[in-house]
Amino acid sequence: MLGMVERTRCSPLLGAAFRVLLVAAMVLPLLNVRVASAFSPATAFQMTWQRTDLPVADGTVQRTWMWGPTANSGPLPEPYVEGSGATRTIQYYDKSRMELNDPNADSSSPWYVTNGLLVVELITGRLQIGDDAFVNVSSSHANVAGDPDDLHGPTYTSLAGVLAAPPATLDTTLTERLLRDGSVIADPDLAARAVRVAFVDDVTHHAIAAPFWAFMKSVGLIWDGALVEGQLFESPFYATGRPITEAYWTTVRAGIVR
Repeated sequence: MLGMVERTRCSPLLGAAFRVLLVAAMVLPLLNVRVASAFSPATAFQMTWQRTDLPVADGTVQRTWMWGPTANSGPLPEPYVEGSGATRTIQYYDKSRMELNDPNADSSSPWYVTNGLLVVELITGRLQIGDDAFVNVSSSHANVAGDPDDLHGPTYTSLAGVLAAPPATLDTTLTERLLRDGSVIADPDLAARAVRVAFVDDVTHHAIAAPFWAFMKSVGLIWDGALVEGQLFESPFYATGRPITEAYWTTVRAGIVR
């Protein structure tokens, strides 16, 4: 199963194509990060990362990365109308784009470091350059999951046509399959997998599949100045965001060795 958030890559799995349940695309919300005093952007981003991913990186726990094993870039300036000098500082991770909109803001605020709506931009082709400013580009034809050269799995463009789909009913079994061309078909055989709707968001009006809802509320070891047991996410939506599509099954190829 794959969470379609900033989740564009998955752990290598040798063998043939496998089935995954494509959870609703998620809008990344503002991430709660508590820092005691002003820090450089690199430090603020690192503190966000280490809360859940440091215990994974040092081998203390075995679970999926929330952000990725390391940053994919250093802190970078990005055009943003409301930012200082019309820019803000961002940093890319495997599964997220972290943002520092105002380095002079209260660094003890829960909203000092945020995570933007990168998935929305990839699907819609509307690049956000300010609170209410956008540039129209093209939606992304990159694969949502699996090997980048897989020609059969869905892309971000595939999801553009299902943003307005009505929500599934709470506790119903999920049996719809999303294809690469963006079409959705019923697959009654999937009922045997007994994956049900566990939550319907009252903000975006889309459903979340039970395995992902359980993960979003899960407890484990986190880094809070020391290793402690706690909620992986201070809110279920802090790292994943809210669903912007329904949950669909799909088939992708992952980890094929060539």
